Amino acid sequence: MLVGPETADDAGVYLLDGTALIATADFITPVCDDARRFGRVAAANSLSDVFAMGGEVLFALNLCCFPEDRVAQEDLAAILRGAAETLAEAGGALLGGHSVRDHELKFGLAAIGRADPDRLLLNAAARPGDRLLLTKPLGTGVLINAFKLGKLDEAGLEPALREMERLNREAARLALLHGVRAATDITGFGFAGHALEVARASGVTLAVRAADLPVHEGFERLVKKGVTTGSTRANRENCGAEADLPAGLPPARAELLFDPQTSGGLLLCVPPESSSALLDALLAAGHTAADVGEVAAGPPRLVVV
Repeated sequence: MLVGPETADDAGVYLLDGTALIATADFITPVCDDARRFGRVAAANSLSDVFAMGGEVLFALNLCCFPEDRVAQEDLAAILRGAAETLAEAGGALLGGHSVRDHELKFGLAAIGRADPDRLLLNAAARPGDRLLLTKPLGTGVLINAFKLGKLDEAGLEPALREMERLNREAARLALLHGVRAATDITGFGFAGHALEVARASGVTLAVRAADLPVHEGFERLVKKGVTTGSTRANRENCGAEADLPAGLPPARAELLFDPQTSGGLLLCVPPESSSALLDALLAAGHTAADVGEVAAGPPRLVVV
């Protein structure tokens, strides 16, 4: 075992005949009304852990938790088609899966990937002086809930939906090309929670500029209207005193730090001599990427300025 649960990495890694095998599983509830696109987002979300470890996808198994009579069969089939499209885009094969009856619709993948064991992206590999690059905007938790509550229409959700469908494959490839050794993807624990996992595993302080965090259009407006998520408060409590927020931080920016993400971007810890070139490459590839801070020597914590 090369990577287990001790460092809270995005996936487990097992060494087999010189190859690092990456294993992960994830599933989510619907994020939109379009069944095929939900399948695509769920697959991208599940496969992200492989890319966050610096791997390539080999194959996956469907994880289907489907209601017996409340969802049309053609919609269930569309979910599977959408997921298969994204898996093929990622270069992986679908080997089958498992289904159970469930009162609440859920879908995802168990995925296996591979990587060079000497070129893994790890939570424990951040070093003081590294720049912090984020490859996707934040705020999907609030936007998805606003859509479910009827406070955001399909047009308002569309930009976030496109980002959720985007694979982290190219971002991971570019990161490895530019010498990155530490990374994580931003998902259910929110930006602060996943950043702290890196800080703890690496024994460093992550200093982040709140104003520079990329955010989806409409997020702050919806927060001001009272939209939040069921996980945001728990995410903040789980960070505790290790997340140092300034007293004057606007409430919407504080909300953004703990907003749970679906199929979020990668947080990359980039050697300073490579950060500008990597950021340019990410932007050229269509990512809404940004430099959001740096890694500093100090106790494991997240310092927001």
